[in-house]
Amino acid sequence: MKKAVVLLLIVLCMLGTLSAAGKTETNLDSWPSEPVTVICPWAVGGVADIVNRKAATYGMEVLGQPILATNELGAGGNVALTNYLKNQPNSYNLIFGGEGAFSIAPNVDGADAIQFTYADYEPIINLYSSIFVLTSDAKLNIKDLDALKAYAQGKKLKVAVNGVAGSEAFLAKALAKDLGITLELVSYNGANLALDAASKGETAFAISHQSQARGSVEAGILNPVVVFDEKGVNNDVFKNVKGVGEYGYTAYFRNRCFILARKGTDQKVIDKVRNAYLAILAKPEMVDFYASMMIEVDPMDKASMDKHVSSVAAIVKANQ
Repeated sequence: MKKAVVLLLIVLCMLGTLSAAGKTETNLDSWPSEPVTVICPWAVGGVADIVNRKAATYGMEVLGQPILATNELGAGGNVALTNYLKNQPNSYNLIFGGEGAFSIAPNVDGADAIQFTYADYEPIINLYSSIFVLTSDAKLNIKDLDALKAYAQGKKLKVAVNGVAGSEAFLAKALAKDLGITLELVSYNGANLALDAASKGETAFAISHQSQARGSVEAGILNPVVVFDEKGVNNDVFKNVKGVGEYGYTAYFRNRCFILARKGTDQKVIDKVRNAYLAILAKPEMVDFYASMMIEVDPMDKASMDKHVSSVAAIVKANQ
């Protein structure tokens, strides 16, 4: 009798295990059955935040569930990326990240405080590509690196940046080293806030996205000095602004914004999210929106995102 009871329990346990496995598979097939939250670890009103909120409006159409755009600030994005590790694979929470957190922060002063690595996440898609621009107080009449270098002699220049260990901070430090000048970084929780500081006169310089500097440049408050790319830009706002690469410097890269899931997330979930955002990015209204934001559609795959992280890390190590 006891043997029969034990055998029955074993069979029931096996059935339960199979049922649980089937339930997991069913859940993944129907993922998402709840709203999906996409966390932007930078300031409200910044490029990443604006793109996040715009893309989220298509959630029901492409995923069958709402996409909820939210923000969590601190340490240039590192607080949110650390807190995100509390999520389990296949979570309904996703997060933004990029080279600032994964290529720069681990390779500069303060790296021992970083509690995450790129390997803790599953990269799904790159949301956009953007070129950073250095702007200066228009009253200084600095419009290129030669004028910047001449002005900076014997001075310590205050530059507003997004975080002390992010993309903009590294680019500022590397440029200062190349020019042989001294900078003091003033940190804000978003490139838009850094740009606002320069526009208000709190600092004489700022590094931001082009779209963030647009209004101040058009109003004659700030002048573009240089863009952090191999070649320059020439558009209605930033006219014939040279790239640092044209001066012979190598510390430049385009800013990317990855959508990330927790490590171990099933490929079915990753594919669903990637395909949903590919559909969003292909919409004509999104193409027009990106053009107005002066950013590019650049839906890199995992291999390309991995390469970007390693390439920027190599640039950081070579320019310290």
